[in-house]
Amino acid sequence: MIVRRKMKLTSKKVKDGVQKGFFSDGKLAFITHNKNGKKHGTCTFYLRNGKRRATGKFSNGKMIGLWKWWREDGKLWQTGNFKDNKKNGPWKIYDKKGKLYAAYNFRENKKVNPHNKK
Repeated sequence: MIVRRKMKLTSKKVKDGVQKGFFSDGKLAFITHNKNGKKHGTCTFYLRNGKRRATGKFSNGKMIGLWKWWREDGKLWQTGNFKDNKKNGPWKIYDKKGKLYAAYNFRENKKVNPHNKK
């Protein structure tokens, strides 16, 4: 079960360059690169414990290429590809022990092989 908590983040809007966001307790929440007011380049998001939550790239405000997400314990949770902000290409999901649990392929945000496990 995934529990989502609303949290207040603080950040100064940056049109061009590096933008950092912080949790209310002052810990780093994200680092993004912006161009013309949109996310552009590598972005990293963090958990409250300081470990990475996700990392990937944006182009003109849209998610592109390979993205990775991690669990709170630092183990890889899933990897997947984006094209123009939509899931596109291979995706892998790992169990809590770090073993491959499922692998899928997406095209335009839709599973091409929805029942392909291991």
